[in-house]
Amino acid sequence: MSALNKKKQNDLSHHKNGEIRLSGRAVSRGVGVGRILSLFGQKRQFYRIKLENSKIEAEIRRFRAAVRLAKRQIKKISEQKSGKSQTGIFETHLLFLEDASLLSKIEDFIKRQKVNAEWAVKIVTDGYIADYKAISDENLRDRYIDLEDIAERLLTALGGGGKANIRLEKDTIIVAKEVKPSTLIELVQSKPKAIITENGGWTSHTFILARELNLPAVTGMKGILRRVQSGENVVVDGFSGQVILHPKVETLRQYKKRATQIRVENPTKEDLRHEEIKTLDGQKIIIRANLDFTKDYAEAKRLGAKGIGLYRSEFLFNQNKGFPTEKEQIEIYRKIAKIVGDDRIRIRTFDLSVEQLAGEMREREKNPALGLRAIRLSLAQEKQFRTQLRALLRASWENKLDIVLPMVSDVSEILRAREILEQEKEKLAKRKIKFGEMRLGAMIEVPSAVFLAEQIACEVDFLNLGTNDLVQYLLAVDRDNEAVSDWFRTLHPSVLRAVKTVLQAGEKCEKPVIICGEMAGSSVYAAILIGLGATELSMNVHSIARVRKTIANIAFEEAREIVKELETCRTAAEVEEKVRSSFLEKWSHLFGIENLPV
Repeated sequence: MSALNKKKQNDLSHHKNGEIRLSGRAVSRGVGVGRILSLFGQKRQFYRIKLENSKIEAEIRRFRAAVRLAKRQIKKISEQKSGKSQTGIFETHLLFLEDASLLSKIEDFIKRQKVNAEWAVKIVTDGYIADYKAISDENLRDRYIDLEDIAERLLTALGGGGKANIRLEKDTIIVAKEVKPSTLIELVQSKPKAIITENGGWTSHTFILARELNLPAVTGMKGILRRVQSGENVVVDGFSGQVILHPKVETLRQYKKRATQIRVENPTKEDLRHEEIKTLDGQKIIIRANLDFTKDYAEAKRLGAKGIGLYRSEFLFNQNKGFPTEKEQIEIYRKIAKIVGDDRIRIRTFDLSVEQLAGEMREREKNPALGLRAIRLSLAQEKQFRTQLRALLRASWENKLDIVLPMVSDVSEILRAREILEQEKEKLAKRKIKFGEMRLGAMIEVPSAVFLAEQIACEVDFLNLGTNDLVQYLLAVDRDNEAVSDWFRTLHPSVLRAVKTVLQAGEKCEKPVIICGEMAGSSVYAAILIGLGATELSMNVHSIARVRKTIANIAFEEAREIVKELETCRTAAEVEEKVRSSFLEKWSHLFGIENLPV
């Protein structure tokens, strides 16, 4: 069923005996039963926290520190801007932050309601914003936009004005417009039961992480925050995409039983690390793991993974609320490299956008996906890039560790990164600090890199093909935008052609190509990738057993024959229909109709 039809089902949600059943899109399998916790905010996500009397004064001090930080940020921005209109905007923002009435109302709200500063800022500024919107004078009415900006800046500053060490209550289910990966990492320590969001797609970083954590998730729930309140009972079915508000006692009993059964299920208890992974006709396939948390590698290795194909270092940035120090990076890189051993770990340098930088002074980018991010940001923030490369070099001593550059679009980016790397090697050598020999790789995930795949392959030691972003950029479809989810077609003919082009470039230059997007972790897509010529797949831990089973039960020649037929298709719909018919004809023992693209 298409996402658009599911939206229609949302509008036709039924209400029986107090239950409200809504349909969204399942983006992480599993079942969650618990109580709702609503998250708010854009950069800094937060929720309502009840404080003890002893914590009130400290919370007010935290709020005042955030106001001072926000003022310093605005003054610094205004000094960098020369336009009169821009200067006027920042002066208006400062006036809001110096408004004794506004600030005292927020502090009074913290005292009276005994709540966290974030919640007080939201409630008080929401009231002011509503008042401004009701003004008949258009010029005054538009001031609400400035106040929204100030509220968001205060909320972000609260993240830097002292962290409130808080934990979720037991059996919490997170509900939000969207959940940022950094927020999920922060909250996952408290073991939430599930996630419900308005926005997001299967390949968004948040839901990739949710799948790695076995955390059920449903998205596409438009207006969900207006329909729920924190503390209400809810059921999340990460298989069907159904969300049940105000579930009956019998419904709760059924789903709790089902959730327990799912938790105890395990695809295999065997130790498969010494068994080769190959197709029925002998084609060897290497499976590697995509990881964010080092503790998961033991399970990946047991299932037969050979090293880490993609370690996303930006999660260190999220965990540290900013750039980790060189020492902190060295420690974590050495730790995971030693765990992996001779099978090697490929560490992607920080794949961040400029908006993620702590205390960032820049104005918001209109299109972050096409803005200053990934390798571009690293080269623009050269000091931090050098720190990371230095940490990687030092961690590589007596370890098998490689570097992957994210979102490469031009050979010049590789040449500059290699130049910086060589300079850091020279500096370490002069200081008599030991380092190892690292291999350098590039992420292929934008169209220009596909067209230059052969030239890029000649400059690096290996290629990582990131299918999630590649599909987004090839089809000009935001992978996190629910409104255009029907246009995000992984089996689009252009995607298949791009993947084949990169694989052929790697083969010609005798450089390995590791497919590390969500395609690699899907049994259906993995079979197609093998037919296209892929021999190395990297995926999250929970996909390994399933993909391994698929590989062992298909023939490489059959996969290649199917791909030849797919290459004659002109539309994504034709490809999907051909996949359904061919897979059911050849591999019905592996794939039921419910497992195939619809």
